[in-house]
Amino acid sequence: MKSGKYYNEVASYYDDDAKDFEQRYEQNPILQIIRESFRRVTEKFPFNTALEIGCGPGFDVEYFADRYPSRKFFAIDVSPGMIELTRKRCERANLNNVQLGVGSVEDITSVFPDQKFDLIYVYFGGLNTVFNLEEAVKHLEQVCTEDARLVVTFVNRYYITEIPLWLANGRFDKAFERITNKWRGYSDHRKIPSRPYSYGDIKKAFNPVFHIGYKRGYSIFYPAWYRSHLLKKLGNKAGTFWKLDKFLSKTPLWNSGEYSLYEMWRKKKDLVKARREYDR
Repeated sequence: MKSGKYYNEVASYYDDDAKDFEQRYEQNPILQIIRESFRRVTEKFPFNTALEIGCGPGFDVEYFADRYPSRKFFAIDVSPGMIELTRKRCERANLNNVQLGVGSVEDITSVFPDQKFDLIYVYFGGLNTVFNLEEAVKHLEQVCTEDARLVVTFVNRYYITEIPLWLANGRFDKAFERITNKWRGYSDHRKIPSRPYSYGDIKKAFNPVFHIGYKRGYSIFYPAWYRSHLLKKLGNKAGTFWKLDKFLSKTPLWNSGEYSLYEMWRKKKDLVKARREYDR
């Protein structure tokens, strides 16, 4: 499949998703809890010009732009429907420090020409739907400042607690589809071109240009967002599972949940050049 057709399918999926995305989000406490954690990690780093990739309906663009009015924020999404939601959200909040654009990672330089970013963040696996991750990283390199920070999250290839849960429901197809790279999103009714990634995949793609620092796993034992109905059943135990995940993020099991978060910073040009010459 060519990249143009690929991204048209991704855009179509999220255009359809945009119709009731905000309502479903507001009714899902797990998504809100995880998003807040993503934000806390992101806010640890100094920045003046930030780019969000895969901004969806603009929850985070609005949050950051309102919280830091003297800083500039840019956001891109492959879905025109999602960008329209973001535009309306920013207009309602009277934000004048935001620029928006429709496109994929490969389009950043044309959508925001001559613009560099000292912070790039991607929440809820926005890079799982790029056509080619290694090529996407090259495009990220082009728009980063020398001291840029990245906060990127990915849907994991290996999700240990999901396998027995799906098997218990007799869904052998769902139990192993991530591992066999046949995962096409969360819905049985609508498929999206995508790929789950392991830590090895992330290292291979980003290591030539970026150092990987802080890492954290999410929904290892704490319920995934699409199992939010379990929160009522868990009651007070839900907080214990959240703390357990945070602890497990310091162990080899950190990469075995629904999402993994990576904090990265750009390698100096001389190190990147030396690495590339060595790879030849």
